[in-house]
Amino acid sequence: MCPVVSLADKAYFSIKNKILRGELQPGFPLREEHLSEMFSISRTPLRKALTQLLAEGFLIKGRDRTLRVPYITVSELQDTMKARKLLETAAAAEACKNCSNDDISRLEHIIDDEREAWLVHDNFVILTMDSLFHNFIAQTSKNKIYAEFVEILGYKAALYLALSNTLTDEINYALEEHKAILNAFKLGLPDKAADAMSSHIENVEKRIFDVIKKEKGRNLNFNF
Repeated sequence: MCPVVSLADKAYFSIKNKILRGELQPGFPLREEHLSEMFSISRTPLRKALTQLLAEGFLIKGRDRTLRVPYITVSELQDTMKARKLLETAAAAEACKNCSNDDISRLEHIIDDEREAWLVHDNFVILTMDSLFHNFIAQTSKNKIYAEFVEILGYKAALYLALSNTLTDEINYALEEHKAILNAFKLGLPDKAADAMSSHIENVEKRIFDVIKKEKGRNLNFNF
């Protein structure tokens, strides 16, 4: 039996999808009356969806109280990646100690699904699978604080990847890095898992900055 999807959920995923696909650019105002008409839903479920997107950082509220897609500052990107590296390196080591064969199989399926999404250029699914990979590792660490904050930082990372257009050939590198983390899990080597995760996050940051440097002067999604 298929789960029931609420109107609020439909609006949430639809708006988030448009942001991650680049259809709603930074600075773009989201007005309730227009969105209500666009999705043919009342204000109550729409506001619930917008509140969730606001909490996750996919939207910000300006001084005029209008919701907009945020611009990303380079310093914010650096701070986020630094925090991710500290948290996820530790989480990967702990998860490697705790993981079962079923957990390893689950990670393999996530990587396969991410590759399939990359091959068909489905950015929304790519980012969903990427977040799922990192979140699942944090959950497997059995540390609830790791899991909570990795999920929060994952929202920001997904937005950075989408706004920097780092979802084309670069994803193939990310997939190989995910495989390296998985291989450390299979070998039962926590230190190697931590090193592989640390290297992966450093490389993600570098790839985003490489794109920003190339696009500087044309890239309107980042504030320098």
